[in-house]
Amino acid sequence: MDYRNATNKKEHPKIVISTFGKVESREVDDIIEIVKECYSRLQPHEVALVDLYFFEKSSSMNVFMAKELREVGVVSASFDELFFAMHDAYRGTSRITLCLERLKKLAKPVQVGGIRHEVAHSVLHGNLLYYVFPLPPALLSFVDRLKFSREYATNLLYLISIAVKDYEVSSLLNKCGYVEDQIAYAKHLLTVSESDKLSWQMARGKPFAEILCLLSYLKTAGCAAPFLSNKIYGEQMRELLAESFSFLSRESSIPLLNIILKGFPYLGTDTLSNINYIAGLVVKNIVEPILLG
Repeated sequence: MDYRNATNKKEHPKIVISTFGKVESREVDDIIEIVKECYSRLQPHEVALVDLYFFEKSSSMNVFMAKELREVGVVSASFDELFFAMHDAYRGTSRITLCLERLKKLAKPVQVGGIRHEVAHSVLHGNLLYYVFPLPPALLSFVDRLKFSREYATNLLYLISIAVKDYEVSSLLNKCGYVEDQIAYAKHLLTVSESDKLSWQMARGKPFAEILCLLSYLKTAGCAAPFLSNKIYGEQMRELLAESFSFLSRESSIPLLNIILKGFPYLGTDTLSNINYIAGLVVKNIVEPILLG
């Protein structure tokens, strides 16, 4: 493990670098430049310190993050091959984790878009408070009515919260002029994998599994939603979004699209309020129809 402090200008946060495996200095330097430029453009912000972790291989990153999340009590997170970069604040400060093995397989705009996405997370969600939320009233009410476990409700909250936070991040980056790279990143996430299809097939007929599966698809939608009204890319993004749900049944995809198209545009700047609002829509449009018929 290699620890180095990046040289920072006054306007940049202190960047503490940790490397795992064989990571070339050139690779680190190139990414540091992207990170610094992004922090400069996203000013004003209050980020003073960020940990930047570089992993040579996805296997070692997955093992490390799984151990970290177990230690802090997070059980809902998963490590999909699409996620080559992640942000968290479980240790109290922002941490951006990058997998170079996955990064190198991607087109440059997707790489840059993903890195900037995590930088924006550190600006908006660089505190533990943005990773530990109280259960929204809509979910609490449903727990009481149907007597399902708080653990299950917490899993729903986790999926809702990452969708909302990704929407907030894409909105910020869009406002700051990062469009082409974020479009490329969203397109990458909207790509339907065989794993997506298999997960849905396995969940069919199991109401609680169906709900979790559907909410997992909100994350990629959250990244794309701010660009659906873009004059240049909007129509293409709407088509890609619809295509990404094409393997779902009509009765399953329409509620998702309603939340994305009619719910996300009404979100404001308060993350907790946004989560509570989307949670209410999720209960009304997805949870109640599936569990109550």
